[in-house]
Amino acid sequence: MRKRSLLVWIVTIVTLGSGLLNFLSVMGSNLPERAAWLKEVFPIAFLHLSRFLTLLIGFALIISSINIYKRKKRAFQIVFFLTGLSCFFHLSEGFGQIETLLSLTLLGLLIGAKKNFTVKSNLPELRWEIIRFVIAITLALVYGVAGFWLLDERDFGINFTLPDAIHRTLLFLSLIGDPRIAPHTRSAHWFLESLYLITITAIGYSVFALFRPVIYQFRTLPRERALAAEIAAEYGRSGLDFFKLWPDKSYFFSHSQRCFLAYRVARNFAIVCSDPVGPEEEIEETISRFSDFCAENDWGLGFYQTLPDFLPIYRRVGFKKLKIGDVAIVNLREFTLAGKMMKKIRNKLIQLEKSGLRIIRYDPPLPEKILSHAEEVSEEWLGLPGRQERGFSVGRFELNYIRATPLFTVTDEDGRMLAFANIVPSHRRGEATIDLMRHRPDAPNGTMDYLFVKLFFYNREQGFQRFNLGLAPMAGFDEKEEASAAEKAVHFFFQHLNFLFSFTGIRYYKAKFASSWEPRYMIYSNVLDLPKLALALRQVCEIED
Repeated sequence: MRKRSLLVWIVTIVTLGSGLLNFLSVMGSNLPERAAWLKEVFPIAFLHLSRFLTLLIGFALIISSINIYKRKKRAFQIVFFLTGLSCFFHLSEGFGQIETLLSLTLLGLLIGAKKNFTVKSNLPELRWEIIRFVIAITLALVYGVAGFWLLDERDFGINFTLPDAIHRTLLFLSLIGDPRIAPHTRSAHWFLESLYLITITAIGYSVFALFRPVIYQFRTLPRERALAAEIAAEYGRSGLDFFKLWPDKSYFFSHSQRCFLAYRVARNFAIVCSDPVGPEEEIEETISRFSDFCAENDWGLGFYQTLPDFLPIYRRVGFKKLKIGDVAIVNLREFTLAGKMMKKIRNKLIQLEKSGLRIIRYDPPLPEKILSHAEEVSEEWLGLPGRQERGFSVGRFELNYIRATPLFTVTDEDGRMLAFANIVPSHRRGEATIDLMRHRPDAPNGTMDYLFVKLFFYNREQGFQRFNLGLAPMAGFDEKEEASAAEKAVHFFFQHLNFLFSFTGIRYYKAKFASSWEPRYMIYSNVLDLPKLALALRQVCEIED
């Protein structure tokens, strides 16, 4: 992540100070005495222009200073223009040599710091910005006219007619004011102050709109997805690599085109699906370059469900980690129903088979009749409390998707489908996994256990060594795990919201079969980003119907 140079800090402070200088000058005919020193320090001053223009420039500089700190290219252009204008203004008005020298010095600093300003802003749609500005000013005008016209005569000592109210409002909206208007009551004072406040808010909003972050435009070329699929086939190491190839992702490639990461953008945050995929020697470069790419677009950045493998790389690049859960792994070579611990499950499965439950496996392309039955099961499952379609790191029930994957189903003695799970490829060698696991609400107790056990035995016969049961979120920490104070605080918070999220229930269920657990992390830049990151993650994961 790129650090801000000393020049950027200097230009930020000078721009902010110059904005305050212009802003404070409108408080009276002259700069207030306690703030007069600002004139001797900060060079971009337009104190002899109209109050309206001086205030507008002051607002522009104050807001630009925020965006100078963010290294926004458009802020640099605005400040450079105003600095050049200030130099001309000082020379033409015969100001002192110090003011002129300060302006020229700042101009030199801006030229020297130009290469630091690479962050893009979204191109404003001029028509809509004008419409919003006109609406804001119209509301302020209506408010001012109504106030002058409806206030009691004793408030200003004047009985305003409607034309008078319009004329005086326009004077105050332009910040010229009217010296003949003297407030006599507290209500009159408050009204004039509120009128100024509304005007300043409208101006500030219009200037701030120039610096909105770049709007994410989703666009993925077919050749990019094909290249990503080739890389994943050679270097994949996770069950999530399959979902990186879904059409909801954008791609970022290394210079060599041998490494990529898949991401989506929401709420001005880029969310990366797990780790980059490619040769290990290119992982750090890809992360670093994508971090710069996000910074230049003024996006935040987070990596969702990363493996422990690359934590040292993320740390070197400047990121922090937050453990978000554990993946349950079943060792298929050692899995058995024998023994005391599995007695309850073993007896339940025997009982279910005696009642007529059977497993049927369907290979793609799936028949329409089977798809129709699976869709019924899915709809009933989605009707259960708390169930909904998700995306990004999991699939959703779509006929074309399900049709193209192997399907394991549980049927009763009448051939009615009670539950199903579809098999998806894991790019980790020797690992089997599934995506959707759904059942009817009236399926007999133990139906999903029956389905999982049959899947374990089937995949062992196919030569797989392990089965990935997926993530148990916010499951806590093992005794030997290192966890930061921020991680522990977030986990404590979520675990005590168990009535909303049922995190412990998910882990308890998967623990019946799990041989081991593997941690997964959220990688982020700043702890203050976590609330915004959570909202962005929620948006990319939720399916819009």
